[in-house]
Amino acid sequence: MAKRKRQITGAKIEKYIKEGRGQGIGKDYLPWLEIQDVPSEGRATRGKGWTTNRRHEFMSDLERDYFYILDFLMR
Repeated sequence: MAKRKRQITGAKIEKYIKEGRGQGIGKDYLPWLEIQDVPSEGRATRGKGWTTNRRHEFMSDLERDYFYILDFLMR
């Protein structure tokens, strides 16, 4: 069960834009959503990408596994 209920409000969206979320390329990319931004009952993980050399945040095991397959093929 999710510990906290988080809501995305207009003020929060403006804050994310000011932080530069969802912008950048490669190593400088900052994801729009981070693990702590989304209430979840599932498993979320963080991992480092081989080609981008930055931390990636995954909301599921399937998403993580698919990313690593594609990342490996891009090497």
